[in-house]
Amino acid sequence: MSIASHPIPFWLIVLIFLLALPACAFAGFRFGRFELRRAPALFAADKLPGEASLGALLALLGLLLGFTFSAVLSWREASVSAVVEEAAALGTAFLRADLLPEGTGRPLQAALLDYGRTRIVPTGFRATRESIDAFVSRSTEAQAALWPATMAALTPEVAAPLATYVSGGITEVLDAHTRRVAAASKTITSGIWMLLTFAAGSGVFIIGNRAALQGRRLSWRTLVFSLVLTAVLVTIEDLSRGSDGFTRVPQTPLVAAVADMEAAFEAPALASVSARP
Repeated sequence: MSIASHPIPFWLIVLIFLLALPACAFAGFRFGRFELRRAPALFAADKLPGEASLGALLALLGLLLGFTFSAVLSWREASVSAVVEEAAALGTAFLRADLLPEGTGRPLQAALLDYGRTRIVPTGFRATRESIDAFVSRSTEAQAALWPATMAALTPEVAAPLATYVSGGITEVLDAHTRRVAAASKTITSGIWMLLTFAAGSGVFIIGNRAALQGRRLSWRTLVFSLVLTAVLVTIEDLSRGSDGFTRVPQTPLVAAVADMEAAFEAPALASVSARP
C-alpha cells in the first residue's frame, strides 16, 4: 500500500475551480450567441434543443458528486479512527511495559515513546511524495527498534502470561500502523477527477449556452450555480486530504498519548532525584 500524495497545493485547486467553472459558463454563453447569429431560425422558442440532455447531464452530475462525497467522507472517518486507535494502542503498550522489571521495561518504554513521536503529522505538512517518503522513513526506522526492544525486555525471568500480555500490546501497535497506512492510501483517482470535472464543466457550459440561445443574458443564477458546484468539488478535495486543506485529520489523540508517555517516563527519574539527601 502507498500513502496517497497530493502534489498540487490545495489553494491552487480552489483557484482553478473558482476560475474554470464560471469560465465554462461564459464560454457556453459566447458559443450560444455565435450559434444564434449564424442560424436564428433553428433556435425558435418552441423548438429549443438541449433541454433533455441538460436534465440528464445534471442528474448524472448529482449522482457522481453524491457517490464521490460519500466515499471521501467514509475515508476521512476511517483516517480519524485510525489515529485514535493508534494513540490508544501506543498508550496501552506503554502501560503494559511498565509491568516489567525496570531494567528491562524502561528501554521498551523509551522505544515506544520515540516511535510515538514519529507518528504525529506536523502542522502544515503537505503530502507530496518526497515529504511522505521522509515521514515514513523516520517512522519505520523507529518502528524497527520496537520488536528487538520487546525481545530484550522479555527475559526468561518474565512470567509467560506477562510476556504474552506485553507482546500483545506491541503487536497491536504494529497492526495500528498497518490500519493507518491503509486508511491514508485511499484517494480519488485521476480518472474520477477528470470525469467529475468534465461533467461539471459540461453542465455549466450547456446552461450558459441555453441562456444565449433563448436570447437572455448570462444571469447571476448561473454564476451562483457554478460557485455552489465549485464549493462541492472543493469540499470533496478537502475531505480527500488529511493534512493541508480547510479541515484536517486531528492529531490530538496522538499528541495527548505522547504527552502522557513523556510524563510517565520522566516521573520515576524525578522521584529518584527528589529522594536523594
